[in-house]
Amino acid sequence: MLLQAKKYQIKVIEQPIPTIYLDGNSSSHFRVIRDSIAIYARFFKFAASGLISFVVDISLFYLTLFILGNHVLNSILIATIASRVLSSIVNYAINHRVVFEHASQQTLLKYAGLFIVQMLASGFLTNALTAVLPASSGQIVPTIAKMLVDFMLFIISYQIQRDFIFKERTQHVQ
Repeated sequence: MLLQAKKYQIKVIEQPIPTIYLDGNSSSHFRVIRDSIAIYARFFKFAASGLISFVVDISLFYLTLFILGNHVLNSILIATIASRVLSSIVNYAINHRVVFEHASQQTLLKYAGLFIVQMLASGFLTNALTAVLPASSGQIVPTIAKMLVDFMLFIISYQIQRDFIFKERTQHVQ
């Protein structure tokens, strides 16, 4: 009910009431695990979508750096762009169809804007973090840096996608 009230922009006002438990609250039908999963289902779906996209993204990132043979800024940006384009196609398809269930309009354009900003942030922040981390040969340090940066961007991205890109259309309730 609270989620629907938010969806339809109905203001909810807290009203204190006395609580009376009969027989140790034996009449309660709240199922802790099942009901909690239902409450957090969207975020769990988003996390699963993110995990699938992460596997695609990090695998292509590592493979691209391996092929290019170094981890300077240009190589990191090329690897980021190559991996992010494919993983974003996968991510958008899952989020649009499964996580947010076709919510909102013009989602592709909004998602593309977020994609570009997030991709550039990932590339530059990964390069900056790679420079700060202890140096080693190979692609492992930039790959770890990318994982750290992208996790931070994942949390921010969920809120942007939920509140702006895939925001559910509101219907006026009278």
